[in-house]
Amino acid sequence: MRTSRRQQIIQAAIRIIERHSVEALSFESVAAAAGISKSWIIYHFPTRHDLLRGINQHFIDQWESELEEVAGAPADQLTPVQRLRAVVVTLGGNADRAELLMSLESHDHPELPQMWAELEGQWMSTDPRSELYPVQLMALGLWAHDHVHHLALSQQQRADLVAAILERIPQD
Repeated sequence: MRTSRRQQIIQAAIRIIERHSVEALSFESVAAAAGISKSWIIYHFPTRHDLLRGINQHFIDQWESELEEVAGAPADQLTPVQRLRAVVVTLGGNADRAELLMSLESHDHPELPQMWAELEGQWMSTDPRSELYPVQLMALGLWAHDHVHHLALSQQQRADLVAAILERIPQD
């Protein structure tokens, strides 16, 4: 299947963020990385903020697909425990640098956290008093671990930690 021009732009932007930072993201840098003219980028993303929204939506869509694949159904067809199990499994992998940086950057833009909050509200507990909330925090910590800790985890260590976190989830 041929990649759309919009996806080509988003993929180029993600490569820039991965290699450099969110600050390095400009219409010029994306045009050079995508091998297209700046006018094509502006056609699809009239402002830098629109590009940031597009990148965030890409990561949101990607995570939602992973969640549904792991859980075997959309969030509205699952129990809170089933949803949390999918969250733990999908967060068990190491965060991509670009996704982590975009997650951090999104807090500086009023509507971007809301985009994430919608997905998180479908799949995760939003009540810090919930018995499921500490399990979510463990999974989020595992996801970001290698970027905030000086010693990266091996695949086996990650698998063992995912299993240990899953054991903390009450049975349905």
